[in-house]
Amino acid sequence: MGIRRAARYAVALAAILPMASAATAQEVRTIRPGMAEDEVKGVFGEPRGTRARGVFSYYFYSNGCERDCGFPDLVIFRNGQVVDAVLRAPWHEYGGESSSPKGTIPRPTPAGMRLQVPGAVESVEVRPAPPPVAPAEPDTVPADTAQADTARADTASVRG
Repeated sequence: MGIRRAARYAVALAAILPMASAATAQEVRTIRPGMAEDEVKGVFGEPRGTRARGVFSYYFYSNGCERDCGFPDLVIFRNGQVVDAVLRAPWHEYGGESSSPKGTIPRPTPAGMRLQVPGAVESVEVRPAPPPVAPAEPDTVPADTAQADTARADTASVRG
């Protein structure tokens, strides 16, 4: 009797699995550059979070790999139109050229540390990097500083 019961379970499981996988599989949805925010919502649905700064808006979508990828899927808008997307979910696609295509292998930045994100984090705020500081003009640096001496030594070796 044990074998017959196991056979029945195997047959029932074989009948249920295709239905379960079809129910959990998600259709691939594609957004394109220039789409409006409402059009993206029509394709991807409501975002988990949004942010805005100046002419830029950011939509965040769950991708199922936030812990491993380090970031939810991101759609970037400028003046209400899609200009970029960083997508890792297999059901999200970007028809333009992403600044971080799916084939990009994450790697640490020099002297950087891995960001530990708690599982309860729902969104991430994106802040622009501070503008670079322009180097001082050689005429404004006093001649007795090490920087001025180094600059003179470097240019002297090139000239002569």
